[in-house]
Amino acid sequence: MKQTTLLLILVSVFVSVNGQVPIAQDAFDGITANVWLDTDGNSIQAHGGQVQKIGDKWWWIGENRDGNRNICLYSSDDLYNWKNEGYAMRVVSTREMLDTDPYFKNLYGNLTRAEKDAVYDGIRSNRVIERPKLIHNEKTGKYIIWFHADDSNYGAAAAGVAIADEITGPYRFINRSRLHRLPDEEYGDEWYEAANYRGFARDMNLFKDDDGTAYIIYSSEENRTMFISRLNNDYTDLAVPQTPVGLAKNGVDFIRLFPGAQREAPAMFKYNGKYYLITSGATGWTPNQARYWMADEIFGQWKDMGDPCVSEPDIPYPAHLTFRTQSTNILPIDPANGKFIYMGDRWNSGNLKDSRYVWLPVFISPTGEISLHSVSNWDLSFLETINNVLGNLKTVNNK
Repeated sequence: MKQTTLLLILVSVFVSVNGQVPIAQDAFDGITANVWLDTDGNSIQAHGGQVQKIGDKWWWIGENRDGNRNICLYSSDDLYNWKNEGYAMRVVSTREMLDTDPYFKNLYGNLTRAEKDAVYDGIRSNRVIERPKLIHNEKTGKYIIWFHADDSNYGAAAAGVAIADEITGPYRFINRSRLHRLPDEEYGDEWYEAANYRGFARDMNLFKDDDGTAYIIYSSEENRTMFISRLNNDYTDLAVPQTPVGLAKNGVDFIRLFPGAQREAPAMFKYNGKYYLITSGATGWTPNQARYWMADEIFGQWKDMGDPCVSEPDIPYPAHLTFRTQSTNILPIDPANGKFIYMGDRWNSGNLKDSRYVWLPVFISPTGEISLHSVSNWDLSFLETINNVLGNLKTVNNK
């Protein structure tokens, strides 16, 4: 009786502090997208994020939408249950904190006043910090975060970079800047190619190829085009600088894709020697139709393959609206054998911290086309049953 009473007291205290008691998970909600709790019982804050395996754990990085713009990091052994590892990179609310707060003094204490001013300009709390992506450099041992770094009016349209010695941080902000653009003579006269839109870097992602070469994929030119640029060997900057304009060559150091298509939210992966790029349209928080492209080379010709989402009878969310999600990442489970998970955000514009996560298995046909289906309540064993063949869909809905 005493043990039961004690247990009830402990549960009561936990609920009063955290709101919900965490229950161990062994499946993904998929299309239904219930609130996903971490192991402390709090809703996971990793929006616009990315998941990958580094070492013996899975790591999920994403945006915090619960009171600040810090970058959040979670770890997992099984992809279902996530431990909050704290803030990977913190924003700063006042310039004085860079001189007085021990956390920030440890990171920036050796910088000059002007350099600290630049840090404050990049990561102060009223800045936009979105779509953080993490990459590990095995050669240097460093961990690097790239993110969309912007002003509150989205006028800066820049890429931010931060670096750390450990995956959990703390990450030290390095810089924010615009990225590649074409020389003036290579542009046409379309309005979205006006000079002040060139070099924009908004929704972004990272991709590391089999040879270790890393790329940043980003929406540019007022979201009217997509760029892919090669990173340097440290993954901390472009391989060939954006200035002077013309030093970096289109098709060699970067590629400008889909002019006028108005695409964002890029998610890239590689399977069987081919590159895949899923994107969304640019309609703010409102869902729209996904499209994907395929290529044999990153700086080669990309073929428009259309909408990967398949409409089926009686599904709760429209396929032509990407099941009411926006792409954020493709999670490689076993890329050599074609096992991938689509990660999408179901944005709640009225309450962004309550935006949900939709994870779906990626189907790959024998001829290499991909598709997404309205799958709910599924686990990793499902990836074994589809075997990259679209003909076997009898267990797709409500496994």
